[in-house]
Amino acid sequence: MLNSTLQKRSLSVNEIEAQTALVLPERETPAVVVIGCLAVCVGQIRLRIQNVDVATQVCAAILNINAILSEQVFECTIK
Repeated sequence: MLNSTLQKRSLSVNEIEAQTALVLPERETPAVVVIGCLAVCVGQIRLRIQNVDVATQVCAAILNINAILSEQVFECTIK
């Protein structure tokens, strides 16, 4: 029968320094911002944006326009 107990031990400084870590390059998936016009026009505008933070700001601006107009004329989604 196998011994089912594992013993934990602290690593020495040399063991910690001997470990290697890989640093992966930063990657972002392009975001597609879909702006739908609900009232004045019918259709969609699709924007491909490389930075997700910028895509969020674009949608925030679109929703801000709705607030200024006091009605939901546009909708914005990030896919």
